[in-house]
Amino acid sequence: MERMIGAVLAGGQSRRFGSPKAFAKRKDQYFFQIAVDALHPFVKEVYIVSHPDLVARFERMVTNEKVVMDEERYRGQGPLAGLYTVMKQTEADWIFVLPCDMPYIQSDTVGRMVSYVDHAFDIVVSTHFGRLQPLVGAYHRRTMKWIEHMLQHGDNRMRSLFEHCSVRYVNEQDFGAEEIVFRNVNDLDEYADIAAE
Repeated sequence: MERMIGAVLAGGQSRRFGSPKAFAKRKDQYFFQIAVDALHPFVKEVYIVSHPDLVARFERMVTNEKVVMDEERYRGQGPLAGLYTVMKQTEADWIFVLPCDMPYIQSDTVGRMVSYVDHAFDIVVSTHFGRLQPLVGAYHRRTMKWIEHMLQHGDNRMRSLFEHCSVRYVNEQDFGAEEIVFRNVNDLDEYADIAAE
């Protein structure tokens, strides 16, 4: 296995949620920490990509993770900018990405996804239950040139990146996982059930 690191993307504005989702909790554990814990068994180190206003807060709360801000010239261009930022920070061959708002994600799911990582592909992502999850998967650093090209031209759509790369789509036929594992929390209504657990 080539060297792999983890990236938790926590730089969004969380406008619909009303506050930074990374610091919401499920069963007394912060959302971002759930993602970090899911990654740790399979990666050499974990980066948290954050908004400038939140960097200090993250740094106070973590011990082993590296907290970084999006490259300034691409700030505000979404997950692709976060992925590019981490690739600029490391020489690792693979970046396994998770979002900060998926509080049911499990290390077992990450491990099974990692088992499908193959040098023959540039990207390995989940398409469980008919839904593409571009932020649950691994990206080879070969994709960096395309990401930079897209960001330079104002195209920050993850799907556009897939058009340029060799992608391995992993779904429920490849390994079983409950649908809830891939559930995102976008607003307070969706969070209400989790907060009540």
